[in-house]
Formats: sequence, structure tokens, C-alpha cells
Amino acid sequence: MAGVDGRPPLPLIPMLAPTSSPERMEKIARNAKGFIYLVSVTGITGERKSLAEGLGDLISSVREHTSAPVCVGFGIGTPEQAKEVGAMADGVIVGTACVRTIGTSKKPVETAKQFAMEFHNALQ
Repeated sequence: MAGVDGRPPLPLIPMLAPTSSPERMEKIARNAKGFIYLVSVTGITGERKSLAEGLGDLISSVREHTSAPVCVGFGIGTPEQAKEVGAMADGVIVGTACVRTIGTSKKPVETAKQFAMEFHNALQ
């Protein structure tokens, strides 16, 4: 199936959570294309003061069943947290902190650049 421009469409990005059963985790991980979005915590999205306990074990459990990159999101709000997650996962997804920071800025373009650079530098 081709997209409008003739290229393949973007793959469906599956999400897994700490509450996913082992059977569901295995099935989703085995069939994943693109990457797997691994939710780091239970509850609603948003920044947290610390990362969830057992996150490394959760990432390892998903990796046992897939060769797709495992990217972690939910609760990551600081460059330090991104660095910690980046050491365990293939990618880091930051949403709420980005929207909040840019949304409260009087210079959103400059703020977005600075925000991105802080996270980029932490992940190097």
C-alpha cells in the first residue's frame, strides 16, 4: 500500500505500558514496525520528579521480543531524565515539558531551539 506521494505510509507505532500483560507485550513487540512507544509510567502523561522504578527491566523485557527501536515517553521532563532514559532506550520522547516551556514563552521559536539543544546536549 502506498501513501499519497507514492511512498510507503508511515507505520502504526504501537504503545506498550507497564500494565501490558507479557502476552500482549510479546505480540505487539514481535509485530512492531518503525519503533515501539514504551510508556514509562502508569497514569496520565506529564512530567514527573523521578523516573519509574524498574524502567530498565521493562525496556529489557520489550527488547527480548523485538528488533524494533524502543523509545520511552511519559514523565520525562528534564534533560537529566532524558539522559538517564537515553542510556537504556533507543529513543526518548518528551512532550508535556516541551509544550509547557514553549507555550509559556514570549519568544517561542528561540525557546524551542534552546529547549531542544538542552535535551540534545544531554543525550550526547
